[in-house]
Amino acid sequence: MSWQFSRKEVASGDTATFDFSGDVGLALYGISRFDINFATKASGGNLGGSPISGFGVKLTRENAGENSKRQVKVKAEVTGTPLSSATVWITVIAWVGGASSTRYVVSGEELATGQMSRPQAVVAWPEFSAAALSGFKLDFASGSHNVGGVGASAGISASLTDPGSAYVTGAGTLTGKGASNCTVSPSGLVLGEAEENAWFGLVADESTYTVNDTNWGKTTLRVETGAPVPLRHAAVLLQSFYGRFSATNLSTSPLSSVTMGAGEPVAVPASPGVFEFESTRWLADCTTIVRTGTEIYTEAQTYSAVYLWAVLG
Repeated sequence: MSWQFSRKEVASGDTATFDFSGDVGLALYGISRFDINFATKASGGNLGGSPISGFGVKLTRENAGENSKRQVKVKAEVTGTPLSSATVWITVIAWVGGASSTRYVVSGEELATGQMSRPQAVVAWPEFSAAALSGFKLDFASGSHNVGGVGASAGISASLTDPGSAYVTGAGTLTGKGASNCTVSPSGLVLGEAEENAWFGLVADESTYTVNDTNWGKTTLRVETGAPVPLRHAAVLLQSFYGRFSATNLSTSPLSSVTMGAGEPVAVPASPGVFEFESTRWLADCTTIVRTGTEIYTEAQTYSAVYLWAVLG
């Protein structure tokens, strides 16, 4: 029995198939990264971003049929108006080789901000617990609007009313001139005891930029896991993300694209227990001057993201 990881890129509406070497006892699947582009709108003879009704990503586990014991199938659906294109990177963390009495996945679907899932029996004193986003929906209650900021987060907590149980919860943020209507689908991992040759944790990426900065959008995060051995595999899932246009700008902005999440994690061979990955945070409007072809970007200036990571030594 062992942990195994797999990551795949999926276009909206497609299903990814993850194959494992043995029977899957449990699987945590979530969003590692998403890339959404909105349709452009003509204004003053130029093309730019649009007011939006909202956007979201939904992951759904599907029946794997005859290979259901050794496969995990996950469908990715991206919603939004006006949507142009969308891609999602999905990661599955699977316990392979049979069932486990000390490892648990707790999930909830389309929870309103602050709403709790039904408690699920786990262990009274877990060694580790954390949650990842398996979906979110950030919508305005009515109409389409320019945007001030976007975000979603997933969490897991022990139940006070049902000792030995845990629930997941989450929050969604979409600010603009209209009232928002947001939901989150979180999935939590609970480990009852320390794992052999496997380590788990969280890492944060918080960035604030000025208009003169040149490193918009991407940061390489170096994660020191504490593992005393060289790493064989690493997985990174999105626990939360947030992007906000300048707080000094009182007006909201149309959107042309939003990208949040982690690139492929890579172990650092010369440093035991260390891996790196590229954290992308991008929320922007892009206006194209039709006469000259010049592109003028209005990027968000405040970002944060938290990632759930897992590694094998």
